[in-house]
Amino acid sequence: MKKKDIITKWLDSEHLTDQELEAFKNLDAFDSYVKISDTAKKFKAPLYDVDQNLNTLKDNLVHQKQKQGSSYLSLLLRIAAVFVLGIGIYFFYPNGDNSTQTLASQKTTIELPDKTFVRLNAVSSIEYQENDWENNRNINLQGEAYFKVAKGKKFDVLTSSGTVSVLGTEFNVKQREDYFEVLCYEGLVSVTYNNQTIKLPAGKGFELLQGKPKHIVTTLAAPEWVENRSTFISKPYYLILEEFERQYNVTIIVKNSNRNQLFTGNFVHSDIEIALQSITIPMHLKYNINNNKITLYKE
Repeated sequence: MKKKDIITKWLDSEHLTDQELEAFKNLDAFDSYVKISDTAKKFKAPLYDVDQNLNTLKDNLVHQKQKQGSSYLSLLLRIAAVFVLGIGIYFFYPNGDNSTQTLASQKTTIELPDKTFVRLNAVSSIEYQENDWENNRNINLQGEAYFKVAKGKKFDVLTSSGTVSVLGTEFNVKQREDYFEVLCYEGLVSVTYNNQTIKLPAGKGFELLQGKPKHIVTTLAAPEWVENRSTFISKPYYLILEEFERQYNVTIIVKNSNRNQLFTGNFVHSDIEIALQSITIPMHLKYNINNNKITLYKE
């Protein structure tokens, strides 16, 4: 059974076979589906009896009929507003937007309607029109995501720094506060920014650091963060610290050190002590951990 069919069957509370249950538990987004289900069970839409509220409106209008015009009109408007609001809530339906957001130290995988897979890094989000995907193939991205695009399928990834157009390829897009990066791992991607378009074949990349453009290269087959490791080559130290905070849900305070100094290295996402050693030893720094706050200081 396909993954989508297993998820649909589970959401409909249908019985899963042992094999289907095992496959469902092995999904990357298993924990997220469980949390969504648990939250949904606690949700109860507010009851709104249309007939009862309509009768209440009529009774109030009759009761107030003897009052002066200004007072009557004011009450009428107040009651009508409540009635209209209740009708609006009662008949509300979603608009078709599909959005996914990750928290600090969280990653997830999303499947688009065309079978494209998107791996979302920590503190990131995407949004797209699921119900109108055939006509509106735009994805809004904040943060970082790795795309494995279905062959022959085309869409645009929109960020605050530029637009990435793709057709059956694999690529990574990172959009942070003052950093924008696109790396192509397979096929060809097109990056548009400031009314300029750049074509990136496999192994090539483009970055904007504090507004300064630069061409970059990669020999990797995929971004290392999907394997729970962040790697940097000659990047300002503050970018490494910001990524560390996202992956471990901590706050880092730096004392007596240059946050703009260039750093080359990596850190794992699975062991905070090993990760801290990886980013402090090369910079000749020590660290103290106090709950979720980490202080870095010179030796």
